Amino acid sequence: MSFRRDSLAVLLDRVYANYESLYRPLDKTPRHNLLKVFASVDAGIYHQLLGDLDFLSKQIFPDTAEGEYLREHWSSKVAPLYAITASGEATATGAANRPIPAGVVFAAASGERYFMENASRLDSNGEAIITVKAQNPGAQANLAPGEKLSIVSSIPSGLDSTAIVRGSGIIGGSDAETDEEYLARVLAALRNPSRYGKKGDFALWAMDSSAEVSAAWEFKNFGIFGAVLVQVINGTQISGVFPVDNLAEVRNYISDAAPPVLFEVRTPAIIPLNPSATLPAHEDSQANRELAESRMKAWMQLAAEPGAQVTAGALRLAVIDGVAITDITVRLGGSTVGIAATTILEYPYIGEVTWD
Repeated sequence: MSFRRDSLAVLLDRVYANYESLYRPLDKTPRHNLLKVFASVDAGIYHQLLGDLDFLSKQIFPDTAEGEYLREHWSSKVAPLYAITASGEATATGAANRPIPAGVVFAAASGERYFMENASRLDSNGEAIITVKAQNPGAQANLAPGEKLSIVSSIPSGLDSTAIVRGSGIIGGSDAETDEEYLARVLAALRNPSRYGKKGDFALWAMDSSAEVSAAWEFKNFGIFGAVLVQVINGTQISGVFPVDNLAEVRNYISDAAPPVLFEVRTPAIIPLNPSATLPAHEDSQANRELAESRMKAWMQLAAEPGAQVTAGALRLAVIDGVAITDITVRLGGSTVGIAATTILEYPYIGEVTWD
Protein backbone atom coordinates (compact mmCIF):
# COMPACT_ATOMS: atom_id res chain seq x y z
CA MET A 1 0.00 0.00 0.00
CA SER A 2 0.99 3.66 -0.11
CA PHE A 3 -0.03 6.65 1.97
CA ARG A 4 -2.75 8.81 0.43
CA ARG A 5 -4.70 11.66 1.97
CA ASP A 6 -8.17 12.09 0.45
CA SER A 7 -9.74 15.52 0.16
CA LEU A 8 -12.28 16.72 2.74
CA ALA A 9 -15.09 16.47 0.17
CA VAL A 10 -14.24 12.85 -0.58
CA LEU A 11 -14.14 12.02 3.13
CA LEU A 12 -17.50 13.72 3.70
CA ASP A 13 -19.10 11.72 0.88
CA ARG A 14 -17.58 8.49 2.15
CA VAL A 15 -18.73 8.98 5.75
CA TYR A 16 -22.20 10.06 4.58
CA ALA A 17 -22.48 6.94 2.40
CA ASN A 18 -21.43 4.78 5.35
CA TYR A 19 -24.11 6.25 7.59
CA GLU A 20 -26.75 6.01 4.88
CA SER A 21 -25.98 2.35 4.18
CA LEU A 22 -26.25 1.48 7.87
CA TYR A 23 -29.36 3.57 8.60
CA ARG A 24 -31.24 2.32 5.49
CA PRO A 25 -33.58 5.36 5.45
CA LEU A 26 -35.77 3.89 2.67
CA ASP A 27 -36.85 0.92 4.78
CA LYS A 28 -40.52 1.21 5.80
CA THR A 29 -39.95 0.16 9.39
CA PRO A 30 -36.35 0.95 10.21
CA ARG A 31 -35.00 -0.08 13.56
CA HIS A 32 -31.62 1.32 14.41
CA ASN A 33 -29.14 0.96 17.20
CA LEU A 34 -27.59 4.42 16.89
CA LEU A 35 -24.58 3.65 19.04
CA LYS A 36 -23.78 0.62 16.89
CA VAL A 37 -24.02 2.71 13.71
CA PHE A 38 -21.74 5.42 15.12
CA ALA A 39 -19.28 2.80 16.34
CA SER A 40 -19.17 1.05 12.95
CA VAL A 41 -18.47 4.23 11.01
CA ASP A 42 -15.91 5.55 13.50
CA ALA A 43 -14.16 2.16 13.60
CA GLY A 44 -13.82 2.19 9.81
CA ILE A 45 -12.29 5.67 9.91
CA TYR A 46 -9.81 4.80 12.64
CA HIS A 47 -8.96 1.48 10.99
CA GLN A 48 -7.84 3.31 7.84
CA LEU A 49 -6.02 5.97 9.89
CA LEU A 50 -4.12 3.38 11.92
CA GLY A 51 -3.30 1.49 8.73
CA ASP A 52 -1.71 4.64 7.26
CA LEU A 53 0.22 5.25 10.48
CA ASP A 54 1.44 1.64 10.49
CA PHE A 55 2.61 2.04 6.88
CA LEU A 56 4.39 5.31 7.63
CA SER A 57 6.11 3.87 10.70
CA LYS A 58 7.72 1.22 8.50
CA GLN A 59 9.17 3.85 6.17
CA ILE A 60 11.30 5.25 9.01
CA PHE A 61 13.61 2.23 9.03
CA PRO A 62 15.53 1.23 5.89
CA ASP A 63 15.04 -2.51 6.28
CA THR A 64 11.20 -2.16 6.29
CA ALA A 65 10.79 0.79 3.92
CA GLU A 66 9.30 0.26 0.47
CA GLY A 67 11.44 0.99 -2.59
CA GLU A 68 10.39 4.52 -3.49
CA TYR A 69 10.32 5.65 0.14
CA LEU A 70 13.66 3.97 0.82
CA ARG A 71 15.26 5.96 -2.00
CA GLU A 72 13.55 9.24 -1.08
CA HIS A 73 14.68 8.95 2.52
CA TRP A 74 18.28 7.78 1.97
CA SER A 75 19.26 9.14 -1.45
CA SER A 76 20.97 12.15 0.15
CA LYS A 77 23.39 9.74 1.88
CA VAL A 78 23.57 6.85 -0.63
CA ALA A 79 22.92 7.83 -4.23
CA PRO A 80 20.71 5.31 -6.12
CA LEU A 81 22.22 3.66 -9.19
CA TYR A 82 20.18 3.69 -12.38
CA ALA A 83 20.32 1.67 -15.60
CA ILE A 84 23.22 2.19 -18.01
CA THR A 85 23.15 1.89 -21.81
CA ALA A 86 25.53 -0.53 -23.55
CA SER A 87 27.83 0.52 -26.37
CA GLY A 88 30.62 -1.00 -28.40
CA GLU A 89 32.16 -1.45 -31.81
CA ALA A 90 31.18 -3.45 -34.88
CA THR A 91 32.74 -4.07 -38.26
CA ALA A 92 30.65 -2.87 -41.22
CA THR A 93 31.41 -3.88 -44.79
CA GLY A 94 30.40 -2.75 -48.25
CA ALA A 95 31.66 -0.87 -51.27
CA ALA A 96 34.99 0.90 -50.88
CA ASN A 97 35.03 4.52 -49.70
CA ARG A 98 31.25 4.76 -49.25
CA PRO A 99 29.98 7.02 -46.43
CA ILE A 100 27.90 5.65 -43.56
CA PRO A 101 25.54 8.29 -42.17
CA ALA A 102 24.79 8.64 -38.48
CA GLY A 103 21.49 7.21 -37.30
CA VAL A 104 21.68 3.79 -38.97
CA VAL A 105 19.71 1.38 -36.77
CA PHE A 106 20.76 -2.25 -36.23
CA ALA A 107 19.02 -5.13 -34.47
CA ALA A 108 20.48 -8.19 -32.80
CA ALA A 109 18.97 -11.67 -32.93
CA SER A 110 17.38 -10.97 -29.55
CA GLY A 111 15.47 -8.01 -30.98
CA GLU A 112 17.50 -5.38 -29.13
CA ARG A 113 18.21 -2.30 -31.26
CA TYR A 114 21.40 -0.29 -31.64
CA PHE A 115 22.15 2.92 -33.51
CA MET A 116 25.13 4.87 -34.81
CA GLU A 117 25.57 8.25 -33.14
CA ASN A 118 28.36 9.37 -35.48
CA ALA A 119 28.90 9.05 -39.21
CA SER A 120 31.70 6.89 -40.60
CA ARG A 121 33.18 5.85 -43.93
CA LEU A 122 34.21 2.52 -45.43
CA ASP A 123 37.93 2.36 -46.22
CA SER A 124 39.54 1.28 -49.45
CA ASN A 125 39.04 -2.36 -48.47
CA GLY A 126 35.33 -1.83 -47.93
CA GLU A 127 35.48 -2.05 -44.12
CA ALA A 128 34.79 0.38 -41.30
CA ILE A 129 34.83 0.13 -37.53
CA ILE A 130 31.63 1.77 -36.32
CA THR A 131 30.51 2.64 -32.81
CA VAL A 132 26.97 1.64 -31.88
CA LYS A 133 24.89 2.35 -28.81
CA ALA A 134 21.93 0.39 -27.48
CA GLN A 135 18.53 1.99 -27.82
CA ASN A 136 17.39 0.85 -24.39
CA PRO A 137 19.43 0.77 -21.16
CA GLY A 138 19.98 -2.51 -19.35
CA ALA A 139 22.10 -5.63 -19.32
CA GLN A 140 19.94 -7.33 -21.95
CA ALA A 141 21.64 -5.21 -24.64
CA ASN A 142 25.16 -6.57 -23.97
CA LEU A 143 26.52 -8.64 -26.86
CA ALA A 144 29.57 -10.86 -27.17
CA PRO A 145 32.18 -10.39 -29.92
CA GLY A 146 31.26 -12.11 -33.16
CA GLU A 147 27.51 -11.64 -32.88
CA LYS A 148 25.67 -10.35 -35.91
CA LEU A 149 23.79 -7.06 -36.22
CA SER A 150 21.28 -6.51 -39.02
CA ILE A 151 20.25 -3.11 -40.35
CA VAL A 152 16.54 -2.45 -39.73
CA SER A 153 16.48 1.17 -40.92
CA SER A 154 17.03 2.27 -44.52
CA ILE A 155 20.22 0.66 -45.83
CA PRO A 156 22.66 3.31 -47.13
CA SER A 157 23.88 2.81 -50.67
CA GLY A 158 26.85 0.48 -50.90
CA LEU A 159 26.62 -0.76 -47.31
CA ASP A 160 26.05 -4.45 -46.51
CA SER A 161 22.97 -5.18 -44.42
CA THR A 162 24.88 -6.85 -41.57
CA ALA A 163 27.72 -5.93 -39.24
CA ILE A 164 29.74 -8.05 -36.82
CA VAL A 165 30.37 -7.10 -33.20
CA ARG A 166 34.10 -6.78 -32.56
CA GLY A 167 36.63 -6.00 -29.84
CA SER A 168 35.34 -6.63 -26.33
CA GLY A 169 31.76 -6.74 -27.60
CA ILE A 170 28.91 -4.38 -26.86
CA ILE A 171 29.25 -4.00 -23.12
CA GLY A 172 28.54 -1.61 -20.28
CA GLY A 173 24.78 -2.16 -20.21
CA SER A 174 23.47 -2.58 -16.67
CA ASP A 175 20.06 -2.80 -15.10
CA ALA A 176 19.10 -0.35 -12.39
CA GLU A 177 19.82 -1.79 -8.97
CA THR A 178 16.93 -3.58 -7.30
CA ASP A 179 15.36 -2.50 -4.02
CA GLU A 180 17.28 -5.30 -2.29
CA GLU A 181 20.61 -4.21 -3.79
CA TYR A 182 20.00 -0.58 -2.83
CA LEU A 183 18.99 -1.62 0.68
CA ALA A 184 22.23 -3.61 1.01
CA ARG A 185 24.26 -0.50 0.13
CA VAL A 186 22.25 1.66 2.54
CA LEU A 187 22.82 -0.82 5.37
CA ALA A 188 26.52 -1.03 4.50
CA ALA A 189 26.76 2.78 4.69
CA LEU A 190 24.93 2.88 8.03
CA ARG A 191 27.10 0.15 9.53
CA ASN A 192 30.28 1.70 8.16
CA PRO A 193 29.66 5.47 8.34
CA SER A 194 33.34 6.42 8.40
CA ARG A 195 35.20 5.57 5.22
CA TYR A 196 38.77 6.79 5.19
CA GLY A 197 40.55 4.11 3.19
CA LYS A 198 40.56 1.23 5.65
CA LYS A 199 40.20 -2.37 4.48
CA GLY A 200 37.03 -2.81 2.46
CA ASP A 201 36.42 0.90 1.83
CA PHE A 202 37.78 0.89 -1.73
CA ALA A 203 35.50 -1.99 -2.71
CA LEU A 204 32.49 -0.18 -1.18
CA TRP A 205 33.37 3.02 -3.05
CA ALA A 206 33.56 1.02 -6.28
CA MET A 207 30.11 -0.47 -5.62
CA ASP A 208 28.70 3.03 -5.08
CA SER A 209 30.25 4.42 -8.26
CA SER A 210 28.10 2.82 -10.96
CA ALA A 211 25.28 0.37 -11.55
CA GLU A 212 27.67 -1.45 -13.89
CA VAL A 213 29.73 -2.61 -10.89
CA SER A 214 27.97 -5.67 -9.49
CA ALA A 215 30.85 -6.79 -7.26
CA ALA A 216 34.21 -5.40 -6.20
CA TRP A 217 37.28 -6.64 -4.35
CA GLU A 218 40.48 -4.97 -3.21
CA PHE A 219 44.01 -6.31 -2.87
CA LYS A 220 46.97 -4.69 -1.13
CA ASN A 221 50.50 -4.23 -2.36
CA PHE A 222 49.82 -4.62 -6.09
CA GLY A 223 52.55 -3.81 -8.55
CA ILE A 224 56.01 -2.45 -7.92
CA PHE A 225 54.70 0.57 -6.02
CA GLY A 226 52.44 -1.40 -3.68
CA ALA A 227 49.17 0.13 -4.85
CA VAL A 228 45.70 -0.95 -3.78
CA LEU A 229 44.19 -2.99 -6.61
CA VAL A 230 40.42 -2.66 -6.99
CA GLN A 231 38.88 -5.36 -9.19
CA VAL A 232 35.31 -4.85 -10.47
CA ILE A 233 32.92 -6.98 -12.52
CA ASN A 234 29.49 -6.56 -14.04
CA GLY A 235 26.79 -9.23 -13.71
CA THR A 236 26.42 -12.43 -11.75
CA GLN A 237 27.08 -16.13 -12.16
CA ILE A 238 23.33 -16.54 -12.74
CA SER A 239 22.75 -13.84 -15.35
CA GLY A 240 26.22 -13.77 -16.92
CA VAL A 241 29.50 -12.06 -16.07
CA PHE A 242 30.92 -9.18 -18.11
CA PRO A 243 33.91 -6.86 -17.83
CA VAL A 244 33.19 -3.34 -16.57
CA ASP A 245 33.38 -0.81 -19.39
CA ASN A 246 33.41 2.50 -17.50
CA LEU A 247 36.56 2.05 -15.44
CA ALA A 248 37.34 5.77 -15.69
CA GLU A 249 34.05 6.62 -13.97
CA VAL A 250 34.78 4.14 -11.18
CA ARG A 251 38.31 5.49 -10.81
CA ASN A 252 37.16 9.11 -10.66
CA TYR A 253 34.51 8.32 -8.05
CA ILE A 254 37.03 6.58 -5.80
CA SER A 255 39.57 9.35 -6.33
CA ASP A 256 37.05 11.94 -5.13
CA ALA A 257 36.13 9.90 -2.05
CA ALA A 258 39.42 8.29 -1.01
CA PRO A 259 42.45 9.82 0.71
CA PRO A 260 45.58 10.37 -1.41
CA VAL A 261 46.45 6.70 -1.65
CA LEU A 262 47.92 5.02 -4.72
CA PHE A 263 45.30 2.69 -6.19
CA GLU A 264 44.43 1.07 -9.50
CA VAL A 265 41.04 0.01 -10.86
CA ARG A 266 40.81 -2.95 -13.21
CA THR A 267 38.27 -5.45 -14.46
CA PRO A 268 39.59 -9.02 -14.33
CA ALA A 269 39.84 -11.44 -17.21
CA ILE A 270 36.72 -13.62 -17.19
CA ILE A 271 37.84 -17.26 -16.98
CA PRO A 272 35.10 -19.78 -17.88
CA LEU A 273 35.10 -23.08 -16.05
CA ASN A 274 33.48 -25.75 -18.20
CA PRO A 275 32.92 -28.72 -15.88
CA SER A 276 31.63 -32.06 -17.05
CA ALA A 277 29.20 -33.98 -14.87
CA THR A 278 27.45 -37.33 -14.60
CA LEU A 279 24.28 -38.07 -12.64
CA PRO A 280 23.23 -41.56 -11.48
CA ALA A 281 21.12 -43.23 -14.17
CA HIS A 282 17.94 -43.19 -12.06
CA GLU A 283 18.34 -39.46 -11.32
CA ASP A 284 19.50 -38.33 -14.75
CA SER A 285 16.68 -36.07 -15.99
CA GLN A 286 16.57 -32.67 -17.64
CA ALA A 287 15.10 -31.15 -14.49
CA ASN A 288 17.93 -32.50 -12.34
CA ARG A 289 20.54 -31.35 -14.83
CA GLU A 290 19.13 -27.83 -14.73
CA LEU A 291 18.95 -28.01 -10.92
CA ALA A 292 22.58 -29.11 -10.72
CA GLU A 293 23.75 -26.30 -13.00
CA SER A 294 21.79 -23.69 -11.05
CA ARG A 295 23.31 -24.94 -7.77
CA MET A 296 26.82 -24.77 -9.19
CA LYS A 297 26.21 -21.19 -10.29
CA ALA A 298 24.61 -20.25 -6.97
CA TRP A 299 27.62 -21.62 -5.09
CA MET A 300 30.03 -19.84 -7.41
CA GLN A 301 28.17 -16.57 -6.87
CA LEU A 302 29.10 -16.80 -3.20
CA ALA A 303 32.59 -18.29 -3.53
CA ALA A 304 34.06 -16.79 -6.71
CA GLU A 305 36.42 -13.83 -6.60
CA PRO A 306 39.65 -12.88 -8.33
CA GLY A 307 42.33 -15.30 -7.20
CA ALA A 308 39.82 -17.94 -6.10
CA GLN A 309 40.61 -21.65 -6.32
CA VAL A 310 37.69 -23.85 -7.39
CA THR A 311 37.73 -27.62 -7.00
CA ALA A 312 35.60 -30.30 -8.63
CA GLY A 313 34.81 -31.64 -5.16
CA ALA A 314 33.40 -28.29 -4.00
CA LEU A 315 31.10 -28.13 -7.03
CA ARG A 316 29.98 -31.71 -6.35
CA LEU A 317 29.06 -30.93 -2.74
CA ALA A 318 27.20 -27.81 -3.82
CA VAL A 319 24.88 -29.92 -5.97
CA ILE A 320 24.07 -32.89 -3.72
CA ASP A 321 21.04 -32.47 -1.44
CA GLY A 322 20.35 -36.11 -0.57
CA VAL A 323 16.80 -35.87 -1.92
CA ALA A 324 16.48 -34.90 -5.58
CA ILE A 325 20.19 -35.46 -6.24
CA THR A 326 21.88 -38.04 -4.02
CA ASP A 327 25.16 -38.21 -5.96
CA ILE A 328 26.93 -36.63 -8.91
CA THR A 329 30.36 -36.89 -10.49
CA VAL A 330 31.91 -33.52 -11.37
CA ARG A 331 35.13 -33.15 -13.31
CA LEU A 332 37.30 -30.07 -13.89
CA GLY A 333 39.94 -30.44 -16.55
CA GLY A 334 38.78 -34.02 -17.00
CA SER A 335 39.51 -34.99 -13.39
CA THR A 336 37.25 -35.57 -10.39
CA VAL A 337 39.96 -33.98 -8.24
CA GLY A 338 40.58 -31.18 -10.73
CA ILE A 339 41.46 -27.74 -9.45
CA ALA A 340 40.93 -24.48 -11.33
CA ALA A 341 43.19 -21.80 -9.86
CA THR A 342 43.01 -18.13 -10.83
CA THR A 343 45.20 -15.11 -10.11
CA ILE A 344 43.94 -11.81 -8.71
CA LEU A 345 43.76 -10.62 -12.33
CA GLU A 346 41.26 -13.37 -13.25
CA TYR A 347 37.67 -14.11 -12.23
CA PRO A 348 36.25 -17.65 -12.60
CA TYR A 349 32.68 -18.37 -13.61
CA ILE A 350 30.63 -21.41 -14.59
CA GLY A 351 30.54 -21.58 -18.37
CA GLU A 352 29.08 -24.56 -20.19
CA VAL A 353 28.38 -27.75 -18.24
CA THR A 354 28.87 -30.92 -20.31
CA TRP A 355 26.77 -33.95 -19.36
CA ASP A 356 28.10 -37.45 -19.87
